Amino acid sequence: MELLLVFIFILFANFLLAAAEIALAAFGETKIDELKESNDKYVPYFEKLNENQEQVYSSIHLAFTFLTVLTSIIGYFLFSGWIYPQIISTTNLSSIYSTVISIFVTAILVTISILVFNVLVPKAIAYRYSDFIGKSSIKIILVLSSALKLITLAITGLSNFILLPFKEKINFSQERPSEDEILDIISDGVKSGTIDEADQQIIENIFEFNDLKADEVMIPRTEMISISLNEEDEKNITSIIKTGHTLVPVFENSLDNIIGILHTKDVMKSIIENQKFSLKGLLRPAYFVPETKLISEILKDMQKQGERIAIVTDEYGGTEGVITMEDILEEIVGELKDKTKSEIQDYSVLPDGKFYVLGSMVIDDFNETFNIDLEKSDEYNTVAGFISFKTGKILNPGEKFEYKGLTFELIKKIRQKMVQFKIIDENGKFGIKKEE
Repeated sequence: MELLLVFIFILFANFLLAAAEIALAAFGETKIDELKESNDKYVPYFEKLNENQEQVYSSIHLAFTFLTVLTSIIGYFLFSGWIYPQIISTTNLSSIYSTVISIFVTAILVTISILVFNVLVPKAIAYRYSDFIGKSSIKIILVLSSALKLITLAITGLSNFILLPFKEKINFSQERPSEDEILDIISDGVKSGTIDEADQQIIENIFEFNDLKADEVMIPRTEMISISLNEEDEKNITSIIKTGHTLVPVFENSLDNIIGILHTKDVMKSIIENQKFSLKGLLRPAYFVPETKLISEILKDMQKQGERIAIVTDEYGGTEGVITMEDILEEIVGELKDKTKSEIQDYSVLPDGKFYVLGSMVIDDFNETFNIDLEKSDEYNTVAGFISFKTGKILNPGEKFEYKGLTFELIKKIRQKMVQFKIIDENGKFGIKKEE
């Protein structure tokens, strides 16, 4: 009876160790920052844990291994002391065979006990109650770590010495999974059906988002919609209304001299209220960013300052392009649809006669709209698909494709998606079909 109680006690102690290790791994830098914000009294303990991860987790592994071996030994004496007599009394097997069977059955019972109570159950409970278990065990674990420090240092040193020829070192710290490992897990989740493909795309975009710079996302200078104060206000107002943009950069003399941003709503309000106004008087300060600035930082600044548009400049202060809040968000969630522009979603014509078409425009719609047809095929359905099929690749912004006297220049790309093209017609024959 005493042996059974000892077995249960050690099994329970190992259960607590296993649960504590998993729960403590959840207290990374982000979690600790949350605790700091709420002035949690356990913050110093978790900071100490993160500062000494190698020592703490090596101590947990040492204690867990020791208790597992102890559980196996006690389990053998406990179970074999009951199983062996049962085999002898119920069978005619010799003592040797009875011993072998007794050891085999005992090993199975001990393995099941350890697997269930020291691996599976504590793992499930620790994930669900990580906060409670982590805070309840942190002090004891730190004491255990200090008590076993010399032993763990000796074991780690011996292990590293053996690993010298392999140029490796023992690492007990709880490393966070790498970006590639997380993406592999997400990919497996998509294959198994537990994660949606759209969610996978957003997660992948988030990882790439932190590395993108302004010049990789911006609308280039040559494609910017802007107005010049050197023109008459009436002409500028007409241009603003035709473009349908709500925010328009305004320059004086040169596009390199942007003096502000014009909000269309300010113009419309002044017109409706029948006020006398000048466009220059309605300008709001422009927000400038260098072309090398990360868009993740630009997004944070925009949120803080309430900006929705930024002028991208080169190293000399010249205007490189423009980037909007929508452009940045599209890098994460993909192209954003605007219901208010549903009728002109597929193409647009600027006042200077330039044609712009979306890569998502269906070939049939293109052929019905314009007087020059694109070749149809079962291999593609859209303008982007047509161009990709013909060129054998995904174009980059600025790259061109020529077809039937037309030049399709890619001006906007989101990830591997060709979003918008400018159509250049040197012969002047391209245009919208006339209604018969």
